[in-house]
Amino acid sequence: MRNGLSAPPNREIGFSGGPARAGRPTRPTLAAMRLGYLTHVTGDDPARAYRETIELAIEAERLGFDSFWVAQHHDGHLGGLLGSPLVLLGAIAQYTERMRLGTGVIALPLEDPLRLAEDAAVADALSGGRLELGIGAGADADASDRFGRDHDERHEDCLAALDRLLELLPGDEPQSRIWWATGRPETVDAAADRGVGLLSGRRGEAHPEVAGDLARYWTYCHGTPRVALSRPLIEDESSTETLVRWAEDPALPWAGEIVVQAQPATAPTARHREVLRRVADEIAPRLEEPNGIRPGRERLSATRSAT
Repeated sequence: MRNGLSAPPNREIGFSGGPARAGRPTRPTLAAMRLGYLTHVTGDDPARAYRETIELAIEAERLGFDSFWVAQHHDGHLGGLLGSPLVLLGAIAQYTERMRLGTGVIALPLEDPLRLAEDAAVADALSGGRLELGIGAGADADASDRFGRDHDERHEDCLAALDRLLELLPGDEPQSRIWWATGRPETVDAAADRGVGLLSGRRGEAHPEVAGDLARYWTYCHGTPRVALSRPLIEDESSTETLVRWAEDPALPWAGEIVVQAQPATAPTARHREVLRRVADEIAPRLEEPNGIRPGRERLSATRSAT
């Protein structure tokens, strides 16, 4: 079913008649977990916030992070200053070489899919093919009103806009670069039907249903299932406690990446730098890797040995 709004009838067929993916994923622990970083780009002065975000991205890549994400907020919602994340990612691309660059996330119902596809293509070209396009229905009712959209229809509008976006984006498999931020079971099913990745901010201990949603997504996803978990680094929590919390999260077995963010979302740049370094120094080296070291760690070790 193309609309993907109904759960699959059984585990033998996928949403559109394709084969189901049986069993659990191959990552049942923190092994091989990629690490990303998300900032909401806040502050008192937009120009300064944008410059400092570029500097944070440079630092994140130097420290070995796999991806760097910026959140979209319209008219200062929740303190965010970035209404056009692809513009800032285009700038960040000029100062980074390896790290994936993502939008976390663009409120798709407020966008013209054709305009977004063109802007995304430019940002992707500037980054050398490193763009990860995170989208969602949006939670800012005031923004919907300012854009002349019906906030109550945002989920249906998001689905329609996504289908149009998939038609417009260049390349053979545009869905492989799109991430859908959602916690609604029917939208999880729609993401599986379209083969796009999932961004989940729901913590398993608070939302026990999330593991079932992600398991269903993994089973029926068209193409390679991709799940990234957005998780805050709690200020008064030790690194050991953070690792235990992540390892015990029921959503973890279905994820390939954890996208870390500072608390609160309006944290100053100094706090972001502290979180970046704490993850790099105390958390990343302790992830359960077969060779005991994360991708990117070797370059970081070499850099520090030389200083």
